[in-house]
Amino acid sequence: MNFDLDVLFNDVLSSVKNNKSYLISLIGAGGKTSTLFWLAQRFSQQGLSVLITTTTHMYRPEPSQAQTIIEKEEWHALLTHQKASSSTPRIVALFTEYNAATHKVSGITPEQADMLQAAQLFDVILVEADGAHQQLLKAPAGHEPCIPQSSKCVIALTGGLVINNPADPEQIHRWPIFADLCGIKAGDRLNISVFERFIAHPDGMFKGTPPHALRVWFINRLYQIDNALLGSLTALLKARPELNTIWIGAVQESPPITHQLCQSQTT
Repeated sequence: MNFDLDVLFNDVLSSVKNNKSYLISLIGAGGKTSTLFWLAQRFSQQGLSVLITTTTHMYRPEPSQAQTIIEKEEWHALLTHQKASSSTPRIVALFTEYNAATHKVSGITPEQADMLQAAQLFDVILVEADGAHQQLLKAPAGHEPCIPQSSKCVIALTGGLVINNPADPEQIHRWPIFADLCGIKAGDRLNISVFERFIAHPDGMFKGTPPHALRVWFINRLYQIDNALLGSLTALLKARPELNTIWIGAVQESPPITHQLCQSQTT
């Protein structure tokens, strides 16, 4: 089953029609970079210009993932390049440093991302705004995440393999913080009630999210889906009205999203 992801994509298209850049920040763990590249391709295929960057670190895009890569020293070319070819959909990547040993790039500050959003050079700006050390789940430290305040949507990822399984500190980045926020110990089952507490906590899943931003929880690579789980997630949405949408799927498969739960379905 293929979804149009109406809650997000309709919001993006409405913004673009009003000549405003739409900034999306991705946080959490379990597939942020893959999701960023999938969204970039999806928006580009719809004829939108896309900028991808990070406020932390991410893997350097491959040529197939970004048609243009701009380093910090070439920022002056960004405006000229985009204005000269604004009618041609493209994906542009912006970063400041490249570490050849790790194949990772450093990005820009949240404030610089806000400046780019205000400049209205791109239809969509996608920002990887968090790091998780390749874990499936994470809790934010005091300095995390690095979300630009102009974000109109924040997508928080969780690796689906942890859902309803015992809490394994080896799979959870910043385990002591997560355990404290959710009131659990190692071995406790990570059921939906645990995630409801994590979402509700001001220092939890959506810490630092601008009040006006759409909130999407993407459970990535979740394959064991039954009516009981969907019922629990629907109840979570009803209990947490600040959460707009839950996506379930596997971003590197087709279709990437197999289930979408929205607030409109809880009323």
